[in-house]
Amino acid sequence: MRMIPPPEMYGHVDSRAELRVAELLSQVDVGEPTTCLYSVRVPVHEYKRMSEVDFLVVWGDTVLVIEVKGGRLGRHGGAWTFTNRFGETNEKREGPFEQAASAMFALQHRLEDRLPDLDVAFGYLVLTPDQELQPDIEWEPQQYAGSRSMSVSGLEQALRRARQFWHQRLGHPVRGQAYKGLLAVLRPDFDRVPSLASRIPGLEDQYVRLAEHQYDLLLVAESNPRIVCTGGAGSGKTLLAVETARRAAHEGATVLLTCRSPGLTILLRNATTGTGVICRAIEELDGLTPVDMLVIDEAQDLMDVESLLKLDELIKGGWRDGRWRIFCDPNSQANVDGVFDRAAFEELTQSASVIDLRYNCRNTSTVVRQTQLVTGADLGVARAGEGPAVEYQRYADQDSAAHLLDARLKKLGKEEIDLREVAVVTMRDTVDLSAATATKAFRSGHLVATTDPTTAEPGKARLVTAVQIKGLETSHVCVVDVEDTRDATALARLYVAMTRPRISLWICATDDAWQQMAQAPNKRITQ
Repeated sequence: MRMIPPPEMYGHVDSRAELRVAELLSQVDVGEPTTCLYSVRVPVHEYKRMSEVDFLVVWGDTVLVIEVKGGRLGRHGGAWTFTNRFGETNEKREGPFEQAASAMFALQHRLEDRLPDLDVAFGYLVLTPDQELQPDIEWEPQQYAGSRSMSVSGLEQALRRARQFWHQRLGHPVRGQAYKGLLAVLRPDFDRVPSLASRIPGLEDQYVRLAEHQYDLLLVAESNPRIVCTGGAGSGKTLLAVETARRAAHEGATVLLTCRSPGLTILLRNATTGTGVICRAIEELDGLTPVDMLVIDEAQDLMDVESLLKLDELIKGGWRDGRWRIFCDPNSQANVDGVFDRAAFEELTQSASVIDLRYNCRNTSTVVRQTQLVTGADLGVARAGEGPAVEYQRYADQDSAAHLLDARLKKLGKEEIDLREVAVVTMRDTVDLSAATATKAFRSGHLVATTDPTTAEPGKARLVTAVQIKGLETSHVCVVDVEDTRDATALARLYVAMTRPRISLWICATDDAWQQMAQAPNKRITQ
């Protein structure tokens, strides 16, 4: 049976019973198109009712909610007791059958609202993998399966019995033929994607629900050999690059995921560990044999003739007939790192499906608005909500810039923000030329220059260039050494730096740069 998401993508799951059921369901074959959706336990779930659905099996004519209860269950005086594997017991008035029924009705109402012509049978099945419950008047035998059914054949029989029971209970034939429609509505709620942040060592697995336009891209990727995905900073291109590579590898394809930036390569490699995806920077590709699919993140950095010819040899079928996906920001981030050949880019788009991501899912509305005003770039529509105001400081010389940055880092510390969540981004070519090296924070080791911008140490902010942090993100960003916004390269670097933060943005600029930003046509900044 098709599982969404597949079990190997679940990450950490507390319930051993659910994992056991998932592994068995993935081997079940009922002889017709059927999909089982698993509600991965996310820290914050948009739909409370959805979080109560353990598994959901979808046929063309049936929607079956599965409630899994591991450990030992008992019922005394009308109350249910639940004992986990650690011997801890909880008592609840509502039992598993009531939970399954309430989830089923809530789901039924939601689906019928979304699909007015829906005509299928709805039902539920309770599984207790660790014990057999005695027969009870609260449920019919077909609504329940215990430990004796915990095999592939046993679950197949339990599913068939439950499906038949709910159709008979409905009392009339259904039209059915709703398989594709049901999945189109249900899949975005269940098909969660591991966040890139969760791949940082020491953090718990976190799953995110893709925005509708991002999810549409994954659906397109399932049936199109060549895709060009464009979008501004914060639109989720890196997340989608990782996910398309992961899913193609899961289907058995050999996949190469590449980019130019060494720092971004580290993030991509961490995010695809254990998936079979080959992840290397463009400079590390010598000696590789051609792969079934090529995925490129920050592709605007590789849009030059030399790089494209090199990559053409690594795709079975080449650029013309091979399978590939490129994710890029062809406007504001082009030429920051590498050379962008627009003619070559437009030629590639002629043989591909082109998708434009119109929403910014990283930055707050405040950051998006200020970035658009200062740089003129179109970041799309912000979905992350409002945030703190973007702060601007003007400096006369390097010493005053260092003093202002020290004050900013001290303020963040007083607000109990761990400096590991802070990146100081210089607009200069290398970090050793930055005014940030004259700060007390740099001399004391609370601000460190790093060649790996993905690594954060407790109590230490990172000092990086715009090139190093391109493609990455962090909670708080301080931009320093802003001296000129008229030069195309300088403006592109500023765009990159301004679009890295998830929460706060602070900019330290010379008086000249301030005047350039404030007086540019159609661009007004607020202080």
